[in-house]
Order: sequence, then structure tokens, then C-alpha cells
Amino acid sequence: MDKLDTFVDYYEILQCERNSTDDDLKKSYQRLVLTFHPDKLEGYDHEENFHRIQRAWSVLRDPQKRRQYDAMLSCYESSDFILYNTVSLSDMNFDSTESVYTYVCRCSGVYCLESSELISPKVIINCNECSFSILVNIPEDKFR
Repeated sequence: MDKLDTFVDYYEILQCERNSTDDDLKKSYQRLVLTFHPDKLEGYDHEENFHRIQRAWSVLRDPQKRRQYDAMLSCYESSDFILYNTVSLSDMNFDSTESVYTYVCRCSGVYCLESSELISPKVIINCNECSFSILVNIPEDKFR
């Protein structure tokens, strides 16, 4: 068990402040895309930067996803959580009728992750019974 050291900060990727307007985010996104577009630069690092920029923009441009992300980021920054485990999304059970992923905690509580919360490559969720949290690694093709 440990405390999570890193969290993907989409505002940092887009080189913006968290209180940036939609227009500011868009301008920064456009500037960065022109800088890191794979057609302009060669190399794996530049391509990876381009994909990070695309992911950050896909979340922050959508008002609902941005609110969810901001809430998750705020929770991460303000909490002193205990990271019990790191799991892959494929390790969790999916209930298609509820569109919810679940994972059983060692205390017999449950970690729940709604499909609508798949907005980042890493999501921290809390147990509904104890103080433990898990980090869920989400494959690129699953988060929106």
C-alpha cells in the first residue's frame, strides 16, 4: 500500500491554468498541435506528446467531462488517501445493465466505477466501506 505519486494533469499538458476559459484552452491546444503534430516532427516522443495533447483536449473541451475531471483532480489533491492496489480495468467486473465496473475490496466493500467516469488513463476510486482506494489503469481505447 502506498500513496500515488503521479496524476495526469491535463491542464499542465495543455500549458494552461485550471481556471482557463474554453477559448484559452482551445488556443493553447491549437498552438500545441501545430508544434507537436507528427507530420512536422519525427520521433516517438513527439508522437506521444501529440497523443497526450489530444487526450487532454478531448476531456477539457467537453463541459461535462471537464467538470468530472476537475472534481477528480480536486479530490486527488485534497485527499490523503491510502492506495491499496493498482488494477487494470480488465481486472474489474463489468455490469452491462448498470454500465458500472466493480472490484471487491479486502474488507468486502466494493469499488465502483461508472463508464461515464472513464475520462483519464488513471482513475482513483474509494472503497464504499473502508478508507482504502485503488488506482485503475484504463486502456486508451476505453477512456473518452
